[in-house]
Amino acid sequence: MAVLETVNADLQSTDEETRRRAVLDLAAVPLANAREPLFVAMGDVSWRVRKEAVSLLLGMCPDEGTIEGIIGLLSSVDNAGLRNSAVEVLEGLESRAVPALLTHLKDDDRDVRKFVVDILGTIGDRSSIPALIDALDDPDPNVSAAAAENLGKIGDLRAVAPLLAALGKNDVWFSYSILGALTRIGEPVPVNILTPHASDGILKRPVIECLGAVGDAEAVPLLVEGLGDRVRAVREAAACAIIRLRGRLAGAAAARCVDDALARLTGSAVVDGLLGSLDTTDQGVRDALIRVLGYIGDARAALPLLQGCRDERLRRLCLQGLRTMGERGMEALAAAYPAADDEEKSIIIQVWGELGFTGCADLLGAAMESTRPMMRKAAAVAAGKIGILSLMGSIAALLDDREHDVREGAINGLIRLAPAEPAGVRAIARKLADSPATGSRHDAVRLYASLGDADRLALLMKDEDPLVRRSAVSALADQHLPESVSNLVMALVDEDPDVRIAAASGLGEIGGGEAVEPLILSLDDEDPWVRCASLRSLGRIGGERSLDAIERLIDSADGVVMITALETLSEIEGDRAVRLVKRGLDSSDEEVVKVAIDLLANDGSDWVNAYRDRLLSHSHWDVRISFARAMTRLLGREAMPHLTVALQREQDELVRDELQTLLGGLR
Repeated sequence: MAVLETVNADLQSTDEETRRRAVLDLAAVPLANAREPLFVAMGDVSWRVRKEAVSLLLGMCPDEGTIEGIIGLLSSVDNAGLRNSAVEVLEGLESRAVPALLTHLKDDDRDVRKFVVDILGTIGDRSSIPALIDALDDPDPNVSAAAAENLGKIGDLRAVAPLLAALGKNDVWFSYSILGALTRIGEPVPVNILTPHASDGILKRPVIECLGAVGDAEAVPLLVEGLGDRVRAVREAAACAIIRLRGRLAGAAAARCVDDALARLTGSAVVDGLLGSLDTTDQGVRDALIRVLGYIGDARAALPLLQGCRDERLRRLCLQGLRTMGERGMEALAAAYPAADDEEKSIIIQVWGELGFTGCADLLGAAMESTRPMMRKAAAVAAGKIGILSLMGSIAALLDDREHDVREGAINGLIRLAPAEPAGVRAIARKLADSPATGSRHDAVRLYASLGDADRLALLMKDEDPLVRRSAVSALADQHLPESVSNLVMALVDEDPDVRIAAASGLGEIGGGEAVEPLILSLDDEDPWVRCASLRSLGRIGGERSLDAIERLIDSADGVVMITALETLSEIEGDRAVRLVKRGLDSSDEEVVKVAIDLLANDGSDWVNAYRDRLLSHSHWDVRISFARAMTRLLGREAMPHLTVALQREQDELVRDELQTLLGGLR
C-alpha cells in the first residue's frame, strides 16, 4: 500500500511527468485498489496523463463493478476530459461493455443516455439494436436523433422499418437524422414514402441523398429536378445521387432511363448551374458533376471539361466526361480549335488521341508542322493512338526533330501504328539501325520490339553502345521466346553490368532449365546487382538445383544480396525454403533480420514462439518493434501477455510507445 500512497501523492503533483509516471506505477497495483486513482488520472488536465490512464485501465480487463464506475463518470458535467476518457475506455471495451451500457439507456440523466447511445453505435454490437430502436421514442430529441444516427452507423436491416415509422412524426431534425440513417443502411425502400418530405426546404437535400442510396428508377424525376435547384448544395447532392442510382440500376434499359432524362436537359439553364459548381473542392461531387455533364452532352460543357484537363488531378474525370459526350463533344472541341491558344490546342489534340476522334487528320497534319514543340509531339502521339496511317510519313519526319520530346512522341506514334502497318514501320526501323547516332539505334530497338522482330534485336545486342545493347536485351526478353535464351546467356558476360542485369532478369522471365546453370555462374559476378538479378531469376525458375545454389550463396552473402536471397526464398514453396529464410533471423545486420521477420510473418505463426524471447530482447530497437508488430498481427490477443512483459522491461521510449499502441489495439 506504500506504492498506492506514493501514487496518490504524485497524482497531485504540479509536474505532468510525475503524474504520468504515477499512473504507470499503478500497473503493479491490483485493479480494486488502482481503480479510484485511475479515475482521478482520467480527469487530469494533461492529455498525456489521461491517455496513460485509459491505456492502463483497458489492459486491466475491468470487472462489472469497474465498468459501472466508468459509466458513472459520464455524468461529470464539469470535466469534459474525464467524460471523454470514460467514453474512450467504454468504446475500447467493445462488446464487454454492452450489457452494462444497455441498463443505462433509461438513465434519468439525458446526457448520459446520449453518451450511451453514441458509445453503443461506435461499438456496433448488433445485440444493442432492439434497445436503440426503443431509444427512437426517447422523450429527449437529442437522444432520439442520436439513436437514429447510430442505427444508421451500425447498418442493421432490422432498423429500417422502425426508422420509416418514425419518419412520420413530422419532426424536421429528427427526420433529418432518420434520412441520414436510411442512407447509410442502403436498404431499398418505397420511393413514395420519401419523396413527400422533399417539399421541406431543410429536408430536400437529405431526401435526395437518401434516394440516391435506396431509391429506384421512380426516383429519377425528382433527382433530375434537383439538378436545377436554386440551392447549390441541393444541385450537387442531386448530381451525386443520380450517378449513384445509375450505377445501382440493373440492366441497360434501366440505365437508359437516367441517360434519357439527362439528355433532355441539353440546352437548358440546368447546365449553367452544374457548370458553376465545377469549382467545388469536393472530389466526389466534382466526379459526379463531370459525369452528369457528360450524360447531358451539352456542347457548353466541352470547353470547361477541356480546361479541367489542364489539371492532372481532374484529367481522367474530364476525359471520361468528354468520352461520354461522344461525337458532340469532339465536334465542339473542333469548333473551338481555331481560336484556342497553343496550350489549349495541345490539350484538344491529346483529347482527340485519347478518345480516337478520326475527324481531325488534317488538323493533326498541320500541328506536326507547328513551331511549338508540344503541338508537334501531341499530334504525333495522337495520330498513332487514333491509327491515322496517312500521317506515318509526317510522323517519321519528326524523328529528326531538334527537340527530344518531339522525337519521343514520334517513336510512340510509330509504335502504335506498327500492328496496322508493319512493313512501313520496319523500313523506318532499318534506317534508324544503320544510323551513326546512338539515339537513333536505340529508337530502332523500340520499333523492332513493337514488331516482335527477335532477329533484328539480337543483332542490336552487339551494338557498340551499352545503352543500345541493354535495351535490345530487355526487348528480346520481353518477347518470351525460348530460342532467345542462347542470346541472353551470351549477354551475361557483357562488359557492362547493366547489360548483364538485363540478361539475368530476362532469363528468369523466359524460364526453362537451359537458363539455370548460366544463372548459377552469375551468382559469382563481381557486381552485387547482377547477383541479385540472377537470384530472382533462379527463384522464378525454381527447382532443387536453383535452391542448392541459393543455399550456398546465403552462407557468405550480406547486405542487399542477402536480403534478395531471403526474398527469393520466400517465393519458393516448401519447408526447405522456410528453414533457409529463418537463417536471416541470426544475421548481425538488423535490416536483414527485419526482412526475415516480415517474410516469415507472411507464412504463418509457427516460428513465433521459438524466436520470441530472442527477438523481443534484440539489441536493435527497430528489430524489437518489427517483431512485436508481426507477433501481434499473427497471434492477436494471445500476444498480449508477451507484449506486457516486454513493455515492463523495455527502456526505449519509442519501443514503449509502440508496445502500448499494439496493446491498446488488442483491447
